[in-house]
Amino acid sequence: MPFPANTDEKTKEAFTDPQVGDRFTEMYSFWMYIIGQRDNKVITMEGSPPITFPEGATMHTYTLEEFNTRFSYGSIDGYWVTLVDRGNNVEGWIEEGLYK
Repeated sequence: MPFPANTDEKTKEAFTDPQVGDRFTEMYSFWMYIIGQRDNKVITMEGSPPITFPEGATMHTYTLEEFNTRFSYGSIDGYWVTLVDRGNNVEGWIEEGLYK
């Protein structure tokens, strides 16, 4: 899959190689953390303020292709979320999402 021209390099890298602890935002009104990644699966926690993570967030599981499709614009190049940082501590968040 070719990368969109107007997406910054760090965000492109994160969508190519998603890692547990990656945090993304869309204008600070939507947040998404990667809380699991194995083989071709990406598990996220997603939500918008005023929720707190992980208690108020929603857990989703995507294939890598679905993950890229979900967060890309589709009609134009680029992603509608931006990588904020990597390496956040999300230990125990999968369990939190499973037992809601």
